[in-house]
Amino acid sequence: MSDLLGLHPVALPDGLGIPTEDWQQTPTSVQQQFLSLLKRVAALEARLNRDSFNSSRPPSTDSPAQKRQRRTQAAERHKPGHPGHPQVLLEPTSSRSLFPRACPCGRGEFAEVALYHTHQVLELPVIRPEVTHWMLHLGRCLACGTLCKAALPAEHASGYGPRLTGFVGEMAERVGASRSAVQDLCTSGFSIALSQGAIQKMVEQVSEAIMPHDTAIGEVARTALELH
Repeated sequence: MSDLLGLHPVALPDGLGIPTEDWQQTPTSVQQQFLSLLKRVAALEARLNRDSFNSSRPPSTDSPAQKRQRRTQAAERHKPGHPGHPQVLLEPTSSRSLFPRACPCGRGEFAEVALYHTHQVLELPVIRPEVTHWMLHLGRCLACGTLCKAALPAEHASGYGPRLTGFVGEMAERVGASRSAVQDLCTSGFSIALSQGAIQKMVEQVSEAIMPHDTAIGEVARTALELH
């Protein structure tokens, strides 16, 4: 009858768990209907599993379970290359002890008092600029009457010390902050008012100071390339 209807037996697909004898005894029309239903179920499951990652759907349409699964997978992918940064107990500059104030029963006397936890709080100190006034004097020579003036040490001629100069150069060149951003930072963080011209001069001083080192590094690198 199946041949008369133009239906031909269908090969048993793998993985269904149906014995071959049972499949061969199943009418061809039922086999084809069964496989058609399997395809429809697979298509429906694919639609149910679609999310913003494997389709054009926006992330807001994802189910909570899909979002949790993606977060978990992302965390697993980043574990090997991104170890955590647990807080390390540093050497304290000051310590304060806290003791229980009162028991729920209302009494306030305690025995066997012992430390059970150290809670660390980090804070930056109040940053105040170190300001040195070089008081330059002059005087007249008793022998010849020439008026002589004290000379300012060359390393202090710019008016800005090496730490401040290095900080400004680091922020402007390595970090890439704009001159106005460095200016605002020095004013708000250190109470130091700097003109953008002064900032530019400090940047140039830092560049001049590190130029010999950059040149030496470049020569070593070129030599290494030539040897290879």
